[in-house]
Amino acid sequence: MKKIAILIFIILTILNTSQAQTTKTYLDSLITEALQNNPQLKAAQNQFLSSQKKIKQATAWDAPQIGVELYQVPVQSFPNPLKDNMETDYFIQQMIPFPGKLQAMGLSAANNAKMNEEQYNSLKNKIIKDLKTAYYEFYFVQRKIEINKENQELLKQFIEIASKQYQVGMGKQPDIIRAQTELSSLINDEVNLYKDKRDKETLLNTILNRPPYQPFVQIDEIYEDIPEWSFQQLLPVAFSNRPELKGMNFNIEMYKSELKASELEYYPDLMVRLMYKNMSDTKNDFWSAMVGVNLPFAFWSKDKYGGKVEENELNIKMAEEQYNSMKNMISYDVQNAVVKLETNRNLYNLNKNTVVPQAEQTLQSTLAAYQTGKTEFLMLIDAYRMLFMAKLDFYMSEMNLMQAEAQLEQAVGLSIPEIKAKLQ
Repeated sequence: MKKIAILIFIILTILNTSQAQTTKTYLDSLITEALQNNPQLKAAQNQFLSSQKKIKQATAWDAPQIGVELYQVPVQSFPNPLKDNMETDYFIQQMIPFPGKLQAMGLSAANNAKMNEEQYNSLKNKIIKDLKTAYYEFYFVQRKIEINKENQELLKQFIEIASKQYQVGMGKQPDIIRAQTELSSLINDEVNLYKDKRDKETLLNTILNRPPYQPFVQIDEIYEDIPEWSFQQLLPVAFSNRPELKGMNFNIEMYKSELKASELEYYPDLMVRLMYKNMSDTKNDFWSAMVGVNLPFAFWSKDKYGGKVEENELNIKMAEEQYNSMKNMISYDVQNAVVKLETNRNLYNLNKNTVVPQAEQTLQSTLAAYQTGKTEFLMLIDAYRMLFMAKLDFYMSEMNLMQAEAQLEQAVGLSIPEIKAKLQ
């Protein structure tokens, strides 16, 4: 007998584990689908990919110029200007930037691309969090529909019991009417619950970029055992891995590169020109060359470059303050997520281990007492409502617990397994 009990326990454990893995696998598949198909995420991906293309643009020289100059062209030679002109010059010229300018602009473009990539990663985390939140809300609606159906069956039993009690003179007709009224209320609630279910399906489909009314499977289980971590443990991990903070750090580096480039604008760029002069009245054609520089320090143009330096210095200060502000926001996010996680974990355990079992026992004892005429039907209805609310509170605490887990993942910037790996 003992061996049979052990075998049954092993089978149930395997089935529960398999069911949990199947549920988690389904959620993982939805996350993968959202990351592949969400249009908002695709737009962000294209944005950071396009910003990567700007790096080569920023480090490339300006295109060279070629041209032809005609000298002393008589008016009567029109429309053939080459007919009687005295000289034809063919030239090519190139602007050569001062050493270091293009490198600084390239670093600025590279940091901008990295900042856009971190914004993309931040959006990924938000979409995962939004998907999980909607998924758990959909699960809660499914559980409410199940509880509603169970309660309808329970009230039908109450009506039958109250009718029998009335027939044998131990009950009252208002008891039957009261039970029928409760049943009608449940039927009305069921209509609204199915509407709420369709709304949650539409929200999930929107995140997944699916047709609005594509149905989802029945979700059997969402609960996962979540490790207990403190705020002090998680905050350094969040500072190291939160994409928003990484992106703001790249933003600071981008402005620093732009400052260096603007400071180099005080140094002149070089213009070189090579020209071939074709003389019409002589065979003595010849070459000429020209070298020139711009004068950024001229008194009528220096304010343009000085203003750019001052602008970038202020941009750096602005970006540094935004970085500090984001650190404060991340500290709040982590603390808030930890508090919510622990609060809902306690509520989940309390409802599961205490409130729901007590409400079930209360209903069973009250039902037995009513059948023997030891209590009123109102007490039975109260016990039923107590169990109804206890079950709803239990599943709500389960939903809130898993949503708090999703919030914690977004606050830290890593999934729960990744956080475990970091804190080992």
